[in-house]
Amino acid sequence: MTAQRFALRLLAGYRPSAVQRMALATQNATTQRRALATQNVTSQTTADSGELYDVVIIGGGPAGCALAAALGSLDSLSRKRVALVDPGKLSEMRQWTPPADAYLPRTLQITSSNKRYLENLGLWQWCFEDRVQAYNRAVVTDALGGGAVDLAAMTLHGRNDTAFMVETKNLVSGLLKALDHSSSCVDVVERARVTEIEPAPSMWPVVTLSNSRRLQARLIVGADGASSRVRKYAGIGTYGTEYAQYGLVATLCLEQLNSSAFQRFLPSGPIALLPFPGGFANLVWSLDSELVQLLKTAPEAIFADLINAAFRLTPAEMGYIYSLLRSGVDPDTIGAEIAWRLEVFSRNNPDTNIKLPPRVAALSPRSRTSFPLRMRMVDTLVANRVALIGDAGHVMHPLAGQGLNMGLADVQCLAQVLEQAAAAGEDL
Repeated sequence: MTAQRFALRLLAGYRPSAVQRMALATQNATTQRRALATQNVTSQTTADSGELYDVVIIGGGPAGCALAAALGSLDSLSRKRVALVDPGKLSEMRQWTPPADAYLPRTLQITSSNKRYLENLGLWQWCFEDRVQAYNRAVVTDALGGGAVDLAAMTLHGRNDTAFMVETKNLVSGLLKALDHSSSCVDVVERARVTEIEPAPSMWPVVTLSNSRRLQARLIVGADGASSRVRKYAGIGTYGTEYAQYGLVATLCLEQLNSSAFQRFLPSGPIALLPFPGGFANLVWSLDSELVQLLKTAPEAIFADLINAAFRLTPAEMGYIYSLLRSGVDPDTIGAEIAWRLEVFSRNNPDTNIKLPPRVAALSPRSRTSFPLRMRMVDTLVANRVALIGDAGHVMHPLAGQGLNMGLADVQCLAQVLEQAAAAGEDL
């Protein structure tokens, strides 16, 4: 029964059943959604609300770039207008050329399933794949109990790579290059900071940028990190804790090639060595603020010795070495002390090398940096015309290397929902 015939029968005194009233309400709601969905935003602008977009992504980090590239690669969303906004110089990031003899300390771990997702969309190929290290083994040890777990991936469908290590810049640069080479209508707005987000009479929020542009969006996606402005606009609450520790990261040069991950739990915090090609490795060491400053300012040769010691010596021995550093003892004396203790360890533990990482030969110059460790979760990842992805929705300890992978799970879920809405002719 059409709405017109239904209205005529009402005038004639007809009383519809509850099921019929529900069906009419659903029909009207669907009509309204499709009317919104079919409004053309390709070139619309209004004097008060600015440029109209279907999706505005705030934040050009790994999660934001992955979502922009994913939406740009989907045929069902090819007519949707998308903007990627970031205060940084994304054009320079797109043209990033990796150094020939070093790896950057800011790295990401990506699972094999998330890597396949990017491959299937044609995005992964734009990364420098020769700088990506696959690994399928992780050795975890406990400094106090002496226990060890050696985790090896099972071969499945001819694949046994559990995860891959990639530099953050390598991944983001590749995603931006994929956007640049696609035929999508994704506009990259760089060097533009969000100054205000406000609702508009049309119900589509308006984003005002520092370059005076105003973008009105059916959906704003917050990919703007732990201090997300989009999350604050949406009034989404957070909860979590500060770990009172920092993650100290650096690039290491090993004495031999390595394709396994190693982690040791120390009373001061876990230390992890993650493989990269060519005998390089990435260090992630969780420490309190005093130790972080102590180790960041230690001579590079001593710092390399300290990493070897942290994977082998007892907590009491490490505490003694830290005391020497605090006291300002001569670096040569500290180096000799560590070397003697490591020699004693090797003599007393001749069969443990298989559970230990290769020794660190040197530290990549000026590669040490640190960041605070915290856990943050949100009450909800969605609100009216708003969705959160990546660190805007969840921040976690780097212990398991799942920050990027949870962000890519957000990307996959949101892209699928938007694709289904577009296919059904619904409002995004």
